[in-house]
Amino acid sequence: MAASLRNAEWLEWIASIMGGTSRQRHAATLPPDQYWCLLDDLPLHLIPAGSVWPASLERREEMFLNPLAVIPPEGRIPNELAAHTALLENFALQGTIAWVPQPETDGWLPFWLGPRLEKNVAAFASGNSLLASLAGEERFVLSAAGLVMTQGQAEIDREHRRAAITRAAEMFHRRGYAPIRSLIHPFHVAALRRYFRYLIRRGMVYLGDEQSSRRYVAHNNSVARFFHRQIAKTVSMIVAEPVTPSYVYVASYLSGAELKKHTDREQCEFSVTLCLDFSPEPEKATPWPIRLDTSRGTVTVYQALGDGLVYRGTRLPHYRDALAQGRTSTSIFFHYVPEGYTGSLD
Repeated sequence: MAASLRNAEWLEWIASIMGGTSRQRHAATLPPDQYWCLLDDLPLHLIPAGSVWPASLERREEMFLNPLAVIPPEGRIPNELAAHTALLENFALQGTIAWVPQPETDGWLPFWLGPRLEKNVAAFASGNSLLASLAGEERFVLSAAGLVMTQGQAEIDREHRRAAITRAAEMFHRRGYAPIRSLIHPFHVAALRRYFRYLIRRGMVYLGDEQSSRRYVAHNNSVARFFHRQIAKTVSMIVAEPVTPSYVYVASYLSGAELKKHTDREQCEFSVTLCLDFSPEPEKATPWPIRLDTSRGTVTVYQALGDGLVYRGTRLPHYRDALAQGRTSTSIFFHYVPEGYTGSLD
């Protein structure tokens, strides 16, 4: 990811290339209570404005199929994920799914393909290249997903990712916390927003816990755990030591909710707060920051949708003020322990 567009430009651009609306045709064939990220029918209104995209989107060059991408037969997954099938139990493993590896972080991102994009990808697989003259939706979504790329694009994107992780690691070493943008791909942020909104509407998550009676919560939701594992190496690189995922917690706050000052238990030696959703839709950062008490004083961190904050959850007291009326906010808390930790992970 290397190119960023200003909010107004982004909204105008993506609306123009996608026809102005999200065409939810093929999406209607997928179960709403399961997870999927369908490239043919992306929910445009849920993709964070100001997202960072591959630099290839700004160039008009010949594009090729990502040689590392895997498209297994329907219902199958890449061999590298065979040991983690439990994390996919709530994934809609039907139809054509392209799995795109993230070499820098050992992660895998699945993208569902409807008939239209499946045809384009099949043409790539047969050895045909896509010329830059193919404009619009297909070029945008396939390139942004990492399924197609220009010559040398993979290395360019890896360099930008390494630079972002290096900056975060340096800050974490000095201060014990570090923000990192676009921790999860913008398309998957949109898909996660859709998925958890549905679970909340259908009463499939609990309202209230010991910290707040005004938040919906889900402990170790399997979809969240999938991403928990996908970002583990990124967290390891930022904190400069190998980590093991402990547990993950999804919290959707209602207006009036607050997060009282606290430190986390031992299963949260390294924590990541991911800003997933907010209403009303923010143009940039949301107006509900997290505050950290550090050796340099209180730090206030504002996050945009998709942004992560890595911090030492057991050492830095953290909290949020009461959420204003008419607002809701959803975060995912990914918790990690040092490799070799022998206590309970729950």
